[in-house]
Amino acid sequence: MYIFARFYQTFGFCRDMNFDKDKIEEFGKLLSGSDNIVLVGHFNPDGDAIGSTAGLWHYLKAMGKKATIVYPNEFPLSMSPFLKDVDYLIVSCAEKAVRVALEQADLLVCLDFCTYARTCEQIESRLQQMTCPKVVIDHHENPDNIGLLFSDTKASSTCELVYKILSSLDEKNITIDCATVLYAGICTDTGSFSHSCSRRDVFDVAGDLTERGVDIAAVKRQVIDLSSENRLRLLGFMLKDKLKVFPEKGAAYMAVSKKELRRYDFKKGDLEGVVNYALRIEGVRFAALLSERGEVIRMSFRSLSPKVDVNKFAARYWEGGGHVQAAGGTSSLGLDLTCKILEQQIEKRLYDK
Repeated sequence: MYIFARFYQTFGFCRDMNFDKDKIEEFGKLLSGSDNIVLVGHFNPDGDAIGSTAGLWHYLKAMGKKATIVYPNEFPLSMSPFLKDVDYLIVSCAEKAVRVALEQADLLVCLDFCTYARTCEQIESRLQQMTCPKVVIDHHENPDNIGLLFSDTKASSTCELVYKILSSLDEKNITIDCATVLYAGICTDTGSFSHSCSRRDVFDVAGDLTERGVDIAAVKRQVIDLSSENRLRLLGFMLKDKLKVFPEKGAAYMAVSKKELRRYDFKKGDLEGVVNYALRIEGVRFAALLSERGEVIRMSFRSLSPKVDVNKFAARYWEGGGHVQAAGGTSSLGLDLTCKILEQQIEKRLYDK
């Protein structure tokens, strides 16, 4: 069934992914020779972080290996079904158990982040001090020198990279659970194939995962379409009352306070994808979403064109980063002042520079 897919993996399927055979074999030996493997995702784990960690966890389970996933904090409820029966710990809920897991680890695999600062202060220094072998699989820019590195910034998602690596090792260990959660991660990081998917590779991976039995309609409904009543009402409120458009600047943004979020019984993940609605407006090519979380303003930036590099914009002005067309940042200046500064930046079109 997968002979044709294997042909593409060998002669063209991974033509844009420069992971040499020796590096993949080294990773395989590390997995085979380790008994206690810890997989770590980034702070505020999204679909790609969940998909890549859980996908590798299922692969290791099929190998007969013991693995534990560590997430710095809680994840969106929409991803909960994909973590059923998966061994994971959340630092904010079980810091002592996480510390024990890290102390016992003989292999650390970091997925969907490439700098320790993307975890959390409770484990950042512990991860740095660990002496066991370390592996990083990620698609973000400017990776730290952490260990064995698999990095491709052109990839749609870390899940895409994980699938390519695992299928090059031993594809019989890619179970239906593994394939399903990897597809979920790809689906979320591309907005159901609406962005970050300009290369053939991601569609080849998606096609292969579909052939493995993934119910793509069910996955899309779970991670993209399904919504609570409160979340849907919050979306309506954001679009009706919080959307500000600057047509002559090709920009739009929304900002929501913590009081307003409480009004709609806000849960983690309820604002996922909301920023993209602003890009549906004709002429808008830069969009931002600001949300007040405690004392910090979380900021999401999106663009329609690589010419509008929101990764550079976020890194230069908002202590953030990410991808050329999708990035994030933070502000501690309060919601009103942050909005004022952002509007000044929009007037000067700083996101174009």
